[in-house]
Amino acid sequence: MPSTEHPAVGMAPEPARVCPEGPVAILGLGNPLLTDDAVGLAVADACERLLAARPLPGVDVLRSTCGGFELIDLLRGYGRAVILDCLDVPAPRPGRVHRLGLGQVRGSARLVGAHDLSLGDVFALAAQLAIPMPAEVEIFAVEAADPRTLGQTLTPAVAAAVEPLARTIHAELRQALARGEGSCREGRG
Repeated sequence: MPSTEHPAVGMAPEPARVCPEGPVAILGLGNPLLTDDAVGLAVADACERLLAARPLPGVDVLRSTCGGFELIDLLRGYGRAVILDCLDVPAPRPGRVHRLGLGQVRGSARLVGAHDLSLGDVFALAAQLAIPMPAEVEIFAVEAADPRTLGQTLTPAVAAAVEPLARTIHAELRQALARGEGSCREGRG
């Protein structure tokens, strides 16, 4: 799947499918102590608030500060995963959102695996071990201004991307449910 930017910067979203073979996991990744690196966790929090106000059956919100092997435990049994993380790239446009597939992940410590398994390796290992993992994975990666400075506040441009991205994710999942795509089981959470 080619990288696409978030609709807020002009690219049309791809249609979402909900619960193709099980519940949906919205997984926020990040380090809450490293400024913009926490953006995946912030989007997960925003998604959780939206789901509290407008619940969607079979959709769970999860968080991880690790990645690697932990992702197998977190995502096991889900039919679809929406993964949220920070993207550290040269010459960033802070707050720009990319929609990526498994084979396109670069610039994320938890997704590419500097000291652990990359996201692709996690899925390959789970397949070898016959661990049921999501058949559909989409990654929303937010370009960071500063993912390395100690601090618990997102930079303004990155913070401004949080709520619009959460609303887009919620709306796509809601629309997919309204179209009757998939048959949801109850979420694992």
